Parts: sequence; C-alpha cells; structure tokens
Amino acid sequence: MPQTKIKVLLIDTDPYARSLLADHLVDDNIMLDFKDDPALVLESLHKRPDHYDVLIIDLDLSEEQSGLDCLRTIKADERFLHLPIIIKTDNHNITFVSEALAAGAYYFLDKSTDKKIVRSLVISAKSHKEQNEHNDFKHAQARLGMKFTEAARFVIRTLDDAQKLANLLSCSFPDPDRVYLGIHELLTNAIEHGNLALDYHQKSELLATGQWQSEIDRRQNLPENIKKTVDVKLMRGKDKLELFITDKGKGFRSNDYLEIDPCRIFDAHGRGIAMAKKLSFDELEYIGCGNKVRAAVKI
Repeated sequence: MPQTKIKVLLIDTDPYARSLLADHLVDDNIMLDFKDDPALVLESLHKRPDHYDVLIIDLDLSEEQSGLDCLRTIKADERFLHLPIIIKTDNHNITFVSEALAAGAYYFLDKSTDKKIVRSLVISAKSHKEQNEHNDFKHAQARLGMKFTEAARFVIRTLDDAQKLANLLSCSFPDPDRVYLGIHELLTNAIEHGNLALDYHQKSELLATGQWQSEIDRRQNLPENIKKTVDVKLMRGKDKLELFITDKGKGFRSNDYLEIDPCRIFDAHGRGIAMAKKLSFDELEYIGCGNKVRAAVKI
C-alpha cells in the first residue's frame, strides 16, 4: 500500500521563503500548499477541516495580522485542537515563545533551519497529530473506570508501554487532553534519557538522520537495559491528583529543562518537561538526583 503523503500548508507572504521551504520539503512523502492571506487560510480550513496534517505559519504575515493572531484564530476552533502548528520565526524572545505556546503552538522553525531539521519537525508534528486523534476515543472509554481510582501502581519498560499508560492515566484527571502530553513526555524521558541513557545531543542527531527509533530499539535490548523498568504511582488526595515517576537512570540537571530555553526552541525536541510544567500540571518537581519526578493537578 503506498504511503499517504503528509499534507502541509505554509502561510507566508514571502515568495523566496516559500520557494526555500518547498525545496526543503516537497518529495514523494510530503505535499506542500501555500497561502499568503490569513483570510484565505481560514476559508480553506473551514471548507476542508480534516485536509491538512501540519500548518507552518510565518510570524510576520502582514501589518493587519501577525502569525500569532492567525494561530490564535485557528486554535479557537475546536475542530483544529489537534492540528499541529509550526511557527516560523527568528524571534528567540522568551515572552513571545510563552505567548505562542499558550496560544497552541508546539513547534518552532528558525528561518535558517537546514533541510534535515525541517523535515524531522514536520514528520514529528504529523505523528503528534495522529496520536492525539487516536487518544480521543481511548479517553472516552477509560474515563469511566479511572475516575474511581484512589491509588494505583504501574510498571512499564518500552515507549509503547509509555504511550498506552499515558492514555490510561490521563483519564484519571479532570481534563485528559491537558495532561496527556505532560504524562507522555515525562514517561518518555524516563525511558529514553533515564533507563536508556540517551543524551540530548545524541537524540538531536538521531532525529535529524532518521535513526532515532532503531537506536531506541537497540538500546532497549542491550543486556544492561533489558530488565530496566519505570515505576509509576498515581495518588488521589483531597485536593489534588499526584503522579510519581521513577526510572533507573543516574538522573540529570532537571533545572536546565524546567523552563523554556530560547536556545532549544528550534530543536526537534527538548521542550517536553517545560511544556508539561507550563500547560499540563499545576505542580512539577524533580526529586533527588533527577530520576524521580512528581507531577500534580489540583482538583
């Protein structure tokens, strides 16, 4: 069966920028459309709300409407809740980044980013969209049972385990969509960077070269890792739900990742913990050397 193309819509008024991005993206796996008028973008999305997999919006669209305004308008429509939007900008200002994240952006693309990084961002965004859409049905089914949980313990080993457990655990919280991303990021970090000892720069290179999954599989099956697990505990208190995640790693400098770092916003990864703290949980803290994290949501 032929692979379905990733359908990308670029919103940009600069012909040169559009041409450059087309050179980076268009091939047998990616189809790129262009719009230079935000009004036409909204009209197109309303006509075909399920057509596009990824949107790329230039920050500096026009004097009348910025890319951030366009982002907010799109995300105000519930039909586009899971539509991943990449903001193309050279603005590294932390205030702007926080505003864009709050408005619904998850990815950022530097205007000078090379081809490999652009492609990895688009592929990652498409995967993120598919996973979120799949989660909607699972949340509805699991929410009925998980609401009775007072305390529970889980043990996982693989990234597939992490995805399934994140789906289940999120259903214990008042807003599953809000916490799913945070839970999934924390579980993924515990496995990748904790148990499998994959460092930040190694992951960046693996994502850029398309070797990330094969390297995860290889490390997962090394003799020293085969029995490593991640311990997960869910506790329901009077006024909050708490999640404790402990891995078998050596820990890390968690303070470096609790806030958005402008130096990393254009990377294909590295924002997960800060995103979880800002958007998913009311409280988030790493304990001891960094191989245990507590996340909480007030109820």
